[in-house]
Amino acid sequence: MFLQGMWTSIRIVLFFIVMLAVAWVVPYEDLVDTFIYTHISYTDAGKIAKLVLGEPDPEPYDSISDYISLVINTLISVPLMGVIISAYNAITRKTKPAELPKEWALSTLRRFGKILLFTFLFWALLRLLPYDVIFPAGETYSDFAMTAAFGFHLLSAVFGYRFITKIIKSVSKTP
Repeated sequence: MFLQGMWTSIRIVLFFIVMLAVAWVVPYEDLVDTFIYTHISYTDAGKIAKLVLGEPDPEPYDSISDYISLVINTLISVPLMGVIISAYNAITRKTKPAELPKEWALSTLRRFGKILLFTFLFWALLRLLPYDVIFPAGETYSDFAMTAAFGFHLLSAVFGYRFITKIIKSVSKTP
């Protein structure tokens, strides 16, 4: 169990490194900015930012640019991560070369599904948990209180994700 958790931690760190490398090497920022300024009006950008954040954003173009850049980075990083993991599996498990494309495609789709599930769960909990009761609007809070609230929220999302994945695994094992 400990080694499995260690392998998961290594993969998460590797994914962050791959995402940082893609953000540094792939020049997609000009493409994103051009797309936003030509296809999204300021009011539409404000509506999208409000949908994501739950409140009006003073700089909706910047927020939308960050969101689209993150999505593009993820769309590049996940398949690249799949190539790295598949190559590692080919070396350590002596996987046949003919099986590598299928393994890569299935692992990439599975990773996209996991990212979508966790992102939706994080966002849904952020919208559904009554943070306005604990943190009323218009007041300032210490960095420690906000860090503790974010940590609680992140742990809630992780536990919810683990619960959902355990249910999915138990249902898929049942004949």
